[in-house]
Amino acid sequence: MKAGAWAGLAFSFLACGACAPPCLAASRSPQQRSQASRAVQSKPVSLSARSVSSSVLPSRPMTPFQHEEMLGDTYMVRKLFRHAIAIYSDLLRQEPRNAELLNKIGIAYQQLELPELAERYYKKAAKVDKRSAIPINNWGTVEFGFHHYGSAIKRYKRAIRLDPSMASAYSNLGYADLARRKYEDAVLAFRRTILLDPSFFEDRGVNGQVIESRGNQPPGLFYYLLAKSFAMLDDVASCAHYLKMSRDEGYKKFTDARKDPAFKKVLRNPRIRAILLPPPPAASRAATFPSR
Repeated sequence: MKAGAWAGLAFSFLACGACAPPCLAASRSPQQRSQASRAVQSKPVSLSARSVSSSVLPSRPMTPFQHEEMLGDTYMVRKLFRHAIAIYSDLLRQEPRNAELLNKIGIAYQQLELPELAERYYKKAAKVDKRSAIPINNWGTVEFGFHHYGSAIKRYKRAIRLDPSMASAYSNLGYADLARRKYEDAVLAFRRTILLDPSFFEDRGVNGQVIESRGNQPPGLFYYLLAKSFAMLDDVASCAHYLKMSRDEGYKKFTDARKDPAFKKVLRNPRIRAILLPPPPAASRAATFPSR
């Protein structure tokens, strides 16, 4: 697969134990890590160098296994994915049914633009831990990358059934509906994402355990659908923000909001009207002379 086909993937560091800084994730026992793999946070957290600083220390000494896992997580943050795979693979020989490690290896391969290998590990993780929505969601993003949107949607819906609080799965579902030109379905999925996490679309991280598959859809259309989603929730500020972005991206149908029932409650707001109504004609600069 060409590299450009995966350029639309965005990553957000979440559950499976990696939702905490690596130092904290590594301090957990295998049983605790297994439990953590089923506890998905709805708000993506970008894991930065600050997250792995020495200011966050484990509550008890780490085992050699935990220390190595922390090292692998650090490699992931630094985008040294092949190094991370080597570490995780060694650990996997000790715990071959560790769904968290399987999922992390899948993430690393997907970051390396090797989707077939990523899919293999997501499937293994899903088989080992049938209650975790994370590898199912990530598996769906591989299908999305192959433009198998129907299959991707099936994965996302399965992930949602396993964890209805998983905002990323809803957003992924919206992106897949958008790719299939099912715009109303996309709006409903984005609306649900916003209800779960109002700041979800604001600032996206780039390293992650739960994958968000944005694809390469026209940004103007995407922003318009987001504006519509926020309008349905009576969030005027966010609606105006994304409606303006849609206009600025050159989406010619952004003025459809004037007739769209979803925007009815916000149309009278001055911020919305200023975006939708054309500016008044400029005053004529022609010289005028007083009549005699």
